[in-house]
Amino acid sequence: MRYRLLTASVSAIGIASFLAAAAGAQTAPATAAAQDAAPDNPQDINAQDIVVTGSRVALSGFQAPSPTAVVGSEVIDRRAATTVMSVLNLNPAFKPTRSPGANATNTGSPAQATADLRSLGGQRTLVLVNGSRMVPSSPASKLGVPVTVDLNLIPTLMVDRVETVTGGASAQYGSDAVSGVVNVILKKHFTGLEARAQAGISEEGDYATQRLGFIAGTSFAQDRGHVVVSADYERNSGVGDMYTRDWGRKEYQIYSNSAYRTNGQPALILTQGVHNNLGAGGRITGPAGFSLNKYTFNSDGSVRPFDSGTLSNGTTQIGGEGQSIARGTSLVPALRRFTTYAHAEYEFGPALTAYVEGGYSRSKGILSGLPPRYTSVTIKDDNAYLSPAVKAAMAKDGITSFTMSRIGYDFGNVKTEAVNATRHVEVGGKGELGGSWHWDAHYSYGRNNYDGYSFNNTISANVPLAADAVFNSAGKIVCRSTRDVNPNNGCVPLNLFGAGSPSAAAINYVNGTGHTTVKYIQHSAAANLRGNLFSTWAGPVSAAVGIEYRRESENVGADPIAAANGFSSTGNAVPYRGSFDVKEAYVEAIVPLAKDKPFLRSLNINGAARFAHYSTVGDQVTWKVGGVWEPVDGLRLRVTRSRDIRAPAIWELASPGNFVTNTITVNGITKIIPQNVSAGNPDLKAEKADTFTAGVVVEPGGFLRGLRASVDYYDINLKGAITNLSGLNVASLCTLGQQEFCSLFTFDAAGNPTSLTAPALNVGSFRNKGLDMTLSYGFPLGEGRVSIAASGTYVFNALVDPGTGAGAIERVGEMGQANLGAMPRFRGNLAVTYTRGPFSITPQLNFISAGKQDNIYNTTPALTINDNHVPAFAYLDLAGSIDATQQFRFFWSIENLLDKDPAPTPYAVLNVPTNGIWYDKVGRRFMAGVRVRL
Repeated sequence: MRYRLLTASVSAIGIASFLAAAAGAQTAPATAAAQDAAPDNPQDINAQDIVVTGSRVALSGFQAPSPTAVVGSEVIDRRAATTVMSVLNLNPAFKPTRSPGANATNTGSPAQATADLRSLGGQRTLVLVNGSRMVPSSPASKLGVPVTVDLNLIPTLMVDRVETVTGGASAQYGSDAVSGVVNVILKKHFTGLEARAQAGISEEGDYATQRLGFIAGTSFAQDRGHVVVSADYERNSGVGDMYTRDWGRKEYQIYSNSAYRTNGQPALILTQGVHNNLGAGGRITGPAGFSLNKYTFNSDGSVRPFDSGTLSNGTTQIGGEGQSIARGTSLVPALRRFTTYAHAEYEFGPALTAYVEGGYSRSKGILSGLPPRYTSVTIKDDNAYLSPAVKAAMAKDGITSFTMSRIGYDFGNVKTEAVNATRHVEVGGKGELGGSWHWDAHYSYGRNNYDGYSFNNTISANVPLAADAVFNSAGKIVCRSTRDVNPNNGCVPLNLFGAGSPSAAAINYVNGTGHTTVKYIQHSAAANLRGNLFSTWAGPVSAAVGIEYRRESENVGADPIAAANGFSSTGNAVPYRGSFDVKEAYVEAIVPLAKDKPFLRSLNINGAARFAHYSTVGDQVTWKVGGVWEPVDGLRLRVTRSRDIRAPAIWELASPGNFVTNTITVNGITKIIPQNVSAGNPDLKAEKADTFTAGVVVEPGGFLRGLRASVDYYDINLKGAITNLSGLNVASLCTLGQQEFCSLFTFDAAGNPTSLTAPALNVGSFRNKGLDMTLSYGFPLGEGRVSIAASGTYVFNALVDPGTGAGAIERVGEMGQANLGAMPRFRGNLAVTYTRGPFSITPQLNFISAGKQDNIYNTTPALTINDNHVPAFAYLDLAGSIDATQQFRFFWSIENLLDKDPAPTPYAVLNVPTNGIWYDKVGRRFMAGVRVRL
């Protein structure tokens, strides 16, 4: 009832806003329109006399050669953005998420938000706050999450603007700035009090969101001092499993047709009604010749034939009985987050302004993952829970044991909880040195504590012990190991025959709780100096120099079972410690070459270089050169070339990895050997990328005054990408005669492989090319004003070579997986804001071009698929606001206004029917709130 009332209320507010705005356009006085008119380009901030993220140099009127997108606080406010990630989603160059934790898995931290430019991985996009590095807040190490900054932990109400450089910037900012930089600028001089409250819900009655926050600031000592504090709390209930949505109940999956050579069907079949065939009550799977093969157990322990549908393989089937393996798996994880931040500064004089700032943030993500799956469990003929009929059939067929599979819906889905807590303190100062010269320096300390819990996690060693249930001499059912080996081993017998048959005590014995901890600490210090060196015929030559020091350490802990690789589902992590430090120095200069000449309205060149010494990868040199040519007013051309790096993360260097035992074939010999293919490598080198950008910016005058358009070409060529190869890949490369991979095996005297340790290696590469386009225009309409903002990214190539020896794979247009590099051919946003006096309304269109499930499908007979096409998609969102007074604003939004179902693009990791990175899993949802300014 509550969500229906909110739905009706938000819809009514939206209609009222639109009608009032339209009416106001004809009747309201022009003075109000002039006061509240939106700027021509609300996403641009005047860059005069400030340091923009594209350069370390401050120069009045200078335009950095690097493409830089800026989203200001007015845009953030009007769109009621709750996180920095929702702001970045406006930029098509980012890999977005239509909902938080779009493809969260049982590993890592669900509901985190990571900036990922060009789909090269979040570890290759540098995130700064006020130009300084933040402590990594998703350092889940062996849990598979790269060491990046969780944007959920940045206080949104404190954000003044978000600047994004879509090009390499390692020369200015150091390691990780390969695909670009996100710099979040906070409000340091806010005065007054602003409070915000909002709530939202989906049309289905879930995805309930509540948010409360405030920011307050004041000046003192004749405005020489200033203090700003902020706090923000948000809670989101998430979304249940696929069966909560009509599109999910269609049970789309890609079925692997192992009999494709003989049944005339493709090897892969995208279809509805794909179920798991493990059996909710258990299914007999062997041995061959057993008369009860493919029978399932009823709840009373009796058996019947299992309905295997039209096609069936080892784990899934089309049609028949059962449900998706993803039953109970969250479509969207639940999230709770709390952020606080404070900034205080005092100007002692022009030469010194001292400041201190800090914050505490905490987030908790909760995800219901996949249910436990049991395969090839051995059941002996004296099992105490086995029915007489089954025992008789075994005796008749002359077998003493059989194997069975089972999906453990009644054991509880694995539930992951991840808690991130971040503390950050920074002290520093800045001031004038005379003339044009300015200095600044700071020291910062950051600490992140990560606690990851996995509940209902299967303890691998306990399942076969518990399933081997027998009678003891007193006629009591016990584990065989208890009766025959150790009467005090604590084993609880497990009845697997029929849904609901396991006892609570048995479930508690085979399930456990994994707990992984990560403590990450960062110390950072920097000093910068900038000003004009001298002047030429074209203007001052400006420069910036600086030195930096940074030390980072990581300490990973795990419970005893997880540390011994004892869980079968997730959460295993071997404890380790690691650290590194780096000393850096940089220089940057801007040299004007021409000014106010024919076809040389201005011409500037920009150059930067950085030297860094890492305790891990040694000396590294990065550089960048660029230029800006303005031949006439309103036309600007820009170009850059840069060498950028990413130094290895601690877990890539120091992680001990996890051993598994698998079959492998190397040099024609097939053996079962222990393998560790996820270890770190202390001998890793830094990844290196060469980036080229070239673009044009048009800002005409006359009747088109207010129009701004830009087109920028980018080409990123990254080599030595750090990756972990599978045992199969290493064996294949060794067999092909590449000795560096053979050295990863140990062999006995006869030449047989005995073990494999394949650490992280610098063997991958990326090559990305494309165009970024933006257009903004503002013009009066009646008594109101229209502001148009459009942006798009067209990708020519996204070549990814994982280093397996098979060559590069083109990932452009790949929509069905979350592979690195995968991006739609074209993605664009169009927002049109109409403002009239106190009313504002903004429809926004998000477009995704057509693509494929996976670009490698239909390239070999084993990868043929019946339907590899994914249609183009467009989502329409609507937002608006009403300023009741100068102090009170009511705002609202409707996302996915047309309630468009996602494309059937099954995501393999969680077996859900769609890829939440590109497609909305929530559906139509509503939000309304109020903002108070005093």
